[in-house]
Amino acid sequence: SWEEALAEELKRRCQVEGRLGKRQGGARVVALVGPGGSGKTTMLVKLAIREGLEKRQTIELLSLDNYRVGGAEQLRHFATILGVPFQALETPLGLAAALEESRRKDLVLIDTPGYGPAEEQEAEEMAQFLAAQPELECHLVLTASMRSADLWRVAERFERFRPAKLVFTRLDETQSYGALWSLAVRSGKPVAFLGTGQRIPEDVAPATAEGLLELLWRSPVVRAAAADA
Repeated sequence: SWEEALAEELKRRCQVEGRLGKRQGGARVVALVGPGGSGKTTMLVKLAIREGLEKRQTIELLSLDNYRVGGAEQLRHFATILGVPFQALETPLGLAAALEESRRKDLVLIDTPGYGPAEEQEAEEMAQFLAAQPELECHLVLTASMRSADLWRVAERFERFRPAKLVFTRLDETQSYGALWSLAVRSGKPVAFLGTGQRIPEDVAPATAEGLLELLWRSPVVRAAAADA
């Protein structure tokens, strides 16, 4: 059927890689980057539990979020509850030393500030600091409910971080997932995880091609097109 043919073509075009970071003999080191309000800190905590504690991995949480009032404190609070090591770095200058200390951990997750369009210089400086750590991989966190044009604009702004994967949050706040699909396909970056709500740690899942396809079928435009076919 045309639905099956379309499904196969879409799955072929959209990459998924439902795991964190890359393993190169030491810790997997992942920094979550993205605009303010995209849910980076909440996603980081969910991933710390799901990919760290539930898999009996040793983890450490680092915060470079010295922009937002209470940003680092929120993560410190969760780290205390989870019983995992935490460091708040005032500047990225201490990142190399912090990662050296954490090299025996299985997983290191790094929270970063949410840069807006007016903070290009600060974002560029942070991107350069992160790029200087060869073991570190950036994952771009974006809100699924953003309009297509806005989603693309933000993704282009954060391309300076060279994100290896995409993470989408707030899937529960929209019924239209075409923009998400379009970005995933056109960017060529694999989708790693999906945030489906506010609950910690339940509302997160590794991305799968079948799961993304199911989201697309739920979109009103796609449903209407299918009904007319």
